Amino acid sequence: MKECPKCENCFVDEVNFCPHDKTQTRLTLPGSQLLAKRYFLEKRLGRGAMGQVYLARDENLGTRKVAVKTIRQDVLNSDDLQEGEAIARFEREARAAASIHHPHVVDVTDFGESAEGVFFLVMEYVEGETLHKLLRREGTLSVKRAVKLLSQIAEGVEAAHRAGVLHRDLKPANIFIMRTGKGDDDGFIKVGDFGLAKIVNQTVTDAASNATPSSRGIVGTPEFMSPEQMQPELGVDVRTDVYALGTIAYLMLGGRTPFTGDLMQLVMQKVMHPAPPLSNLRSDIPKAVEQAIMRALEIDPNKRPATVSEWISNLETSAENVEDKTNIGISRLVILAPVGAEVYVDDERKGSVGGSGRLVLSTVPAGRHVLRVSKTGEKDDERLIEVREGADEQVIQAQLKSLQNLNGQISSSQTGSDGAAQSTLIPEIVACTNCGARFAEGVKFCGRCGNR
Repeated sequence: MKECPKCENCFVDEVNFCPHDKTQTRLTLPGSQLLAKRYFLEKRLGRGAMGQVYLARDENLGTRKVAVKTIRQDVLNSDDLQEGEAIARFEREARAAASIHHPHVVDVTDFGESAEGVFFLVMEYVEGETLHKLLRREGTLSVKRAVKLLSQIAEGVEAAHRAGVLHRDLKPANIFIMRTGKGDDDGFIKVGDFGLAKIVNQTVTDAASNATPSSRGIVGTPEFMSPEQMQPELGVDVRTDVYALGTIAYLMLGGRTPFTGDLMQLVMQKVMHPAPPLSNLRSDIPKAVEQAIMRALEIDPNKRPATVSEWISNLETSAENVEDKTNIGISRLVILAPVGAEVYVDDERKGSVGGSGRLVLSTVPAGRHVLRVSKTGEKDDERLIEVREGADEQVIQAQLKSLQNLNGQISSSQTGSDGAAQSTLIPEIVACTNCGARFAEGVKFCGRCGNR
C-alpha cells in the first residue's frame, strides 16, 4: 500500500502520484489497502511510538468507519526482546483492551495479523478532537471546565482498572472529545489507546514469558509518566495512572506540565524533586484544588490517592464552590516562553519575553488568532489560538525546537525586523495575498495592510 506524504490518503501500489496534490506517493505497508480482507484503509490519522493509525472502512459492515492501529515491524522483531515476547504482549494487551466496556472508553473491536505479517488493532472511530488540540488552541481552562472534563476521563480510566488494566500512557493526545452539538458544551470524553496497557494482575503468560523490566524498557510518554514508571526495576500499579491524571490536570490549569526537558532530565527531576506548586503558574487556583492535584504528583506512590475514584472525588469536592470569573470584554493572555523570545499575534509584534519567562497580553480581543513565538536558532511555534470572552486568565506554553537538526529550516525571527512569516501555512490559517500576514480562517480584511 502507498500513501501521499502530504495529504496522507492511502492508495494502491500502482498509484505513483497523489491525484489530489500531485505529490509522489511512497510505500508504507506491505499488502493492499484491504487489510486482513476486511478493513479498507483510507487515510492515515496519526502515528505513535508503536505504529500508525488509519481511518478505515469495515467491509463486513458496509459504510462503518473504524480506526485501525498498525504495529511497527521493528517493535515486534526487536533484538532487545526475547523471541515472540513482543507478539505475545501485543495479543495480551489487545485482549485486555477489548475487555473494557464503558461509555468513556474507546471500544476495541478486533485485532490480528494480516497475511503479509502486519499486526493491527481495530477501534471505534471517534469524530471530534483530542484534548491536546483543545489545550494547544486555548491554553489553560477554567477550574470548573477542567474538572468537568477530568471527571469523564477518570470514569473511563477507573473502568479499565476494574477490568484489571492499567493504561500506562495517559496523555492529552489519547483523550478524545466528541462534539455533542449542545451549545458551549465541550462534548463527550472517550479515553483511547489502551494498546500499551499492562494487565494489573499478572497473568500466567506474563509469569511464563521470563520477560524482565529491562527487556520491556520504558513504555509511555515521559512528561506524563510517574517516577516509578521511569525506573523499570520498580513495579507499577493504578497509582501510576493517578500520577498521569494529576499531570494532565496540572497542564489543563497551569498551561504546562510540572517537568520539562529530555528523557534523562525528566527522570532526574521526577525521581529527585517534588513537582513545583501549581500556584507558581496561576495565582487564581483555589488552594484546595491545588492540593488535590499536587497530591496526585507525589514522588512516593504511597502518598498518592489509592484509586482514581478517590482522587477525582477529592478534586470534585474541592472545586464545588468555585465560581468561574467573567470579566466582560477583558481577556488576560499569558505566554510562557524562553527569555528573549518574540511574540506575535496575527503577525503583529506584541513584545519579547523577559526574565520571568512570560509575557502578559491584555489587549488581544476574544476570538481566533494566529500566535507565533520566535527565537533565533529555534523553529517557530505557530498555532491557531482561541481567546475566550471574559476569560480571567489563559496561559499558553510555547514549544520551540532547536534548528540544529532540522535540515536548515529557518526561524521567521531570522527573516527580518518586520517579523514577516516565511514558514508553511498550517490548517485553519490564511495569508494575506499582498503582505503575507497570517490570520485565522474567516478574516475578511488584513489587519496590517488593509487588503481584502
